[in-house]
Amino acid sequence: MRTFRLIALMLLVALTATLVQPARAEAIEPMTIITIVSVAVVVVLIVAVVVIANVRDRQRGEAAVPTVVAYDAGGVQGM
Repeated sequence: MRTFRLIALMLLVALTATLVQPARAEAIEPMTIITIVSVAVVVVLIVAVVVIANVRDRQRGEAAVPTVVAYDAGGVQGM
């Protein structure tokens, strides 16, 4: 009985060591790199367009007029 427990324990340790090991590192696929770079370029372009538009509006004086948003609760009354 003692030998059976020792064998079971050794198998359990070997199985646990196999499962706990990190997976082998793989290289990033070229398509993934192209996708990440494309998304980064799009984000930079959008930020550049927004910044340029904001600067041009300020130069024209259009950005100085604030936008006012109001909410009229009308029928709401305190109790």
